[in-house]
Amino acid sequence: MEKVRFGIISCAGIAKKRFIPAIAEASNAVLVAVASRNLEKARQFASENQIPAACGSYEALLSQEDIDAVYIPLPNGLHKAWAIKAMEQGKHVLCEKPLAPTQKDCEELAAVAHSNGVILMEAFMYRFHPLTEFVIQQVQNGELGDIHAIQACFSFVLDDPDNVRFQPDLAGGSVMDVGCYGINCTRTFFHEEPEAVSAIAHYSKPRVDDRMTIFAQFRSGKQAQIICGFSSQAPEGYMISGSKGWIASWNGFRLGVEHGKIIREIDGIRSSFEDATNEYTKMIEHFSDCVIHKTSPRYDAIESGRNMAVICAAIESAEKNGEWVHLKSG
Repeated sequence: MEKVRFGIISCAGIAKKRFIPAIAEASNAVLVAVASRNLEKARQFASENQIPAACGSYEALLSQEDIDAVYIPLPNGLHKAWAIKAMEQGKHVLCEKPLAPTQKDCEELAAVAHSNGVILMEAFMYRFHPLTEFVIQQVQNGELGDIHAIQACFSFVLDDPDNVRFQPDLAGGSVMDVGCYGINCTRTFFHEEPEAVSAIAHYSKPRVDDRMTIFAQFRSGKQAQIICGFSSQAPEGYMISGSKGWIASWNGFRLGVEHGKIIREIDGIRSSFEDATNEYTKMIEHFSDCVIHKTSPRYDAIESGRNMAVICAAIESAEKNGEWVHLKSG
């Protein structure tokens, strides 16, 4: 079977913990190189993770002809610049979320991908887990009746003030890092864009929220509450409420790697579902299939831009002490 040859730009923790184990299990992808701005660091990382080649600069990795695609787990504020550089070198790009800081940035990335004939996809891995697909089917097929609301949460304690997630110039903040999941799943499950959002936040430093609560309203009447943060522990996942029943997740954004569970109750009958499939592997395989067969990914950078529009509206609302911010339709 043909395999897409990947390089990793940076020695980020998520690459070691999630991406590398996942690509090792992928049927159509292989990891061939890693790059760091420090050659010795790249060599050590490559040795520890059985990666064939190490590069002492990101540019050196992008110039290698034996690399088809790159995975970018850099800090948020660096995603756009390096995605553009990679695509201009003819590399396909799988980039950690958020793809870029604004909707306009995402649209610019989509244009670069199109002009260079490459695949660009944001790494929302939870969308590829079989149980997430099951939830989408349940919601959109009417199994829960008329859908009224969703509550989503992703919050954990991050007590390192020097962490890049706290750097405003690198698009830090909890809504960028983990709130994006709740916003994305709301839009995915509802299959609808919100018309307005209101948010309140607490800031660890100017322009960097360490917790935020977002309310979203939809033209259909659906409602959403999204909680994210770096300062408190909370169950990770979501609950969707309908007229006939509800469906909820435990570790819903990492169902496979964190032993998550889906619980569904319809007309008083409760069921639970578990599946140990690695969502990161499924994501890599989908992306690689798109590269091999020259087909469009499940979602593109324009769709990522719509997610960023909601994030940016929430940030704006929080800065205005919860004032409702209306989003452009379409």
